[in-house]
Amino acid sequence: MNTKSTAVEEARSDIRERAQATVGDLGALAQEVAGGSELRDLLARAAKQTAALDACIKETQQSLAASQATVVRLAERVDSANEQWRALAKTVDVVKVACADI
Repeated sequence: MNTKSTAVEEARSDIRERAQATVGDLGALAQEVAGGSELRDLLARAAKQTAALDACIKETQQSLAASQATVVRLAERVDSANEQWRALAKTVDVVKVACADI
């Protein structure tokens, strides 16, 4: 074989190796792109779950606000009932004094 033929064969061999390396790189890139699609899907699901969690938090906050308002109204009623009991106790004391006078 002459040097020209040997150089051509070496060049072909080098081209084959580079082509195979390029194909391998393209395959790896394709897997990354496919993985990127999975990542996008995962992020989309996470975004939906985050939105659902946000809605749940808002609903809980509204329920808590309503519960707090109920507690305030209940405390006002308890205070009112306590005032009525104190007034009733004074009335009973007045009635006892009045009965003693009779």
